[in-house]
Amino acid sequence: MSAPFIWGVATAAYQIEGGREQDGRTPSMWDAIRLIPGRIKDGSPIDLSCDGRNKYKEDVVLIASLGVSHYRFSIDWSRVMKNGKTRNPIGMEYYKDLCKELRKAGIECIVTLFHADLPLDLYNEGSWLNEEIIDHFVEFCRFCYEELKDYVSLWITFNEIRMHSWVGIVKVEGEPFHSLDMDHTKFLGDVSITRAIMIASRNMLLAHAKVYRLFHEMDDSIRVGLIVGAHSCFDEEGEKITEVSERATKAMVHFYLDPLMSKLNDWTEGVREYLGDDLPPWSEEEKKLMKNTIDVLCLNYYRPHLVKEGAGSSLLEQIFKFTMVDDKWPKIGGDFSWLRFHPKGIISLMDSFEAKEGEEDNYPNNVPILISENGCNDDGRHNSIDDHNRIQYLGGHIDAVLEARARGVNVIGYTAWSLMDNLEWDDGFAVRFGLFSVNLSSENKERTPKRSVEWYKKKIEDEKKRMEI
Repeated sequence: MSAPFIWGVATAAYQIEGGREQDGRTPSMWDAIRLIPGRIKDGSPIDLSCDGRNKYKEDVVLIASLGVSHYRFSIDWSRVMKNGKTRNPIGMEYYKDLCKELRKAGIECIVTLFHADLPLDLYNEGSWLNEEIIDHFVEFCRFCYEELKDYVSLWITFNEIRMHSWVGIVKVEGEPFHSLDMDHTKFLGDVSITRAIMIASRNMLLAHAKVYRLFHEMDDSIRVGLIVGAHSCFDEEGEKITEVSERATKAMVHFYLDPLMSKLNDWTEGVREYLGDDLPPWSEEEKKLMKNTIDVLCLNYYRPHLVKEGAGSSLLEQIFKFTMVDDKWPKIGGDFSWLRFHPKGIISLMDSFEAKEGEEDNYPNNVPILISENGCNDDGRHNSIDDHNRIQYLGGHIDAVLEARARGVNVIGYTAWSLMDNLEWDDGFAVRFGLFSVNLSSENKERTPKRSVEWYKKKIEDEKKRMEI
């Protein structure tokens, strides 16, 4: 009998916890970013938070009220390892107690080990440009495993390696910027920005593989996954998968999976053709280390893209010779939202992992897929409780996921982003993805359910009944 479908909701540590000086926590990269005047768009101060660190028992009650089976959350490296290097048992006790509360509520834990934030000392030592960080990450993960292994059903090493390597370390023209302003030449010498990004990517992939091997040495029955920030791409009419749309999907999605999952077990020809000498090579030992190191493929999916031939303005578009064009699909989430509503795009994305006869970038057949994030921001035209747009968005995508599952795609679960409105990085608290709103001006940071809470609960109940038939 197959395992029950996963119904979940997700958060990330830095986005909800606060408590930056509790538990012996040491400063992180995002602490430093938030201290830069004007950097956070809504002007919110560094100590404004959802206070999830102190309200976690109340939040577990909210999670349980949704009827979900799983809660995905991340571990703050800076809270459990002083300066990223020394174990801090006091910080770990918080996560252990959170796991215990979730277990009492009948909710399983999906733990993300790295979600966008880095101990500040490690950032200042070169972040993921410095290969010494790999060993520090492995030791951080070892500590998490040793303390939380009895509670976690799925470990995820990284949230969106491509996103972090492109926008979370060095400033890249034409890309969002979620970092401090690092001079990569200080650590790598006179190399291009592109080469620096690829070195960071390489180090993160090796770190993932080492943690995968470590965890499986300790317990071969556990599951370890990796999250990819995933987009489906179509031709500029939005109707077809073409050579250029496949190339764009390769650049944004498959690129970082190829060394771990492809038949070639390396950067594939479609990547080498465009990046050339900027791609750091793998040794045979490294390729052996990385091979088949994903038990569950986790996809954060929000929207599709329309693309056409020819280099666009961003570095990624220039390298892979495609241009994103104006969307034909309707905006959802307000006039300034980056989201577009086209649920069939998530089916196209999952289809892109199907093996094609004889190709070097084929992945293992029937790899389990978890939708690890999918969500919609408030549209701003209504009060935040009447989130009809979120209900439309989540409903369309859940139905698409279940349609793919019904025709044989091995999709094992769906996780909504996010449990509550939270710090959306550079946007501050102005962009709201939560099922629950948070009154940030109140001392107690009260949570209020939006209409989507009752809707999501009923949707889960209804779909569970259908699956039992």
